[in-house]
Amino acid sequence: MVTATLGAESVTLGVGGVAVARDLSGFYLAEFPRLAGVLTLYCGDPDLAHDLAQEAMARACRDWSKVSRLDSPQAWVYRVGMNLANSWHRRSVRGRRVMASAANQPPVGSDDPTTRLAVRAEIVRLPPRQRAALVLRYFVDLPVAEVAVLMRCSEGTVRALTSQAIDRLRTVIPNLLQEVQE
Repeated sequence: MVTATLGAESVTLGVGGVAVARDLSGFYLAEFPRLAGVLTLYCGDPDLAHDLAQEAMARACRDWSKVSRLDSPQAWVYRVGMNLANSWHRRSVRGRRVMASAANQPPVGSDDPTTRLAVRAEIVRLPPRQRAALVLRYFVDLPVAEVAVLMRCSEGTVRALTSQAIDRLRTVIPNLLQEVQE
């Protein structure tokens, strides 16, 4: 970094001769539009880029005491923005895979949206361990052994929790889950 004096004002020049703001508001005003533009090019979605740029700047604000002392706060905020875009992309791809997998599953019970909402509401009301066992077994389609490892319990406990969850759902929503085989 180089400090140059322009009239009565001194300006710090960073990488490539770009002026580095010494205060957070100046940094935000100088960098946000460029960061949003770079992220738009990187991820191809201006709205997403704007959100990611806001998050990167929020993190810069949170850590300003550290960021302001870096040789290039701009590089830091660009790296954070790029990391956020990469994380968003990973989650998006994983979400699409889960949705595609779920779309290939045969429907349980009725296709009626009201029934589906009722089932979801009742699943949420299950005790946490029963809910976890049921979701991992029937919605994620994991074998009992893998569910037992994930839940840190025995296979028998997984079977018992799953059975209890199904029994409770059957009492609350009669005749809906007759297709589910234990």
